[in-house]
Amino acid sequence: MNDPDSATTQQETQTALKAMHAYFAATAQAQPRKERERLAREWLNAVHRMRFSSTTH
Repeated sequence: MNDPDSATTQQETQTALKAMHAYFAATAQAQPRKERERLAREWLNAVHRMRFSSTTH
């Protein structure tokens, strides 16, 4: 059976990984600092959401 919490965790993990990849791609392409900072915040927010949801389940 599929556990709804597991599906949510997988989705949050994928979101965090996509944000991380976007940040590293922007860094490798020497994107402007503001864009890299925005992507870093997006990545960190995704990780925070993932950690918060794992502690509440």
